[in-house]
Amino acid sequence: MGAILDLVEKMRTPTGIIVTILIIAVGVFFVRWVFNDQDNNPQP
Repeated sequence: MGAILDLVEKMRTPTGIIVTILIIAVGVFFVRWVFNDQDNNPQP
């Protein structure tokens, strides 16, 4: 529980907000890339 609170405190700083947004953006693009790859290659 203490580690989660430490991460939340770091996210409240301006640098933490930027890092959090970047991590979310990378995650979204990765998920879209994985699902898009499956849709373009249908299995016979």
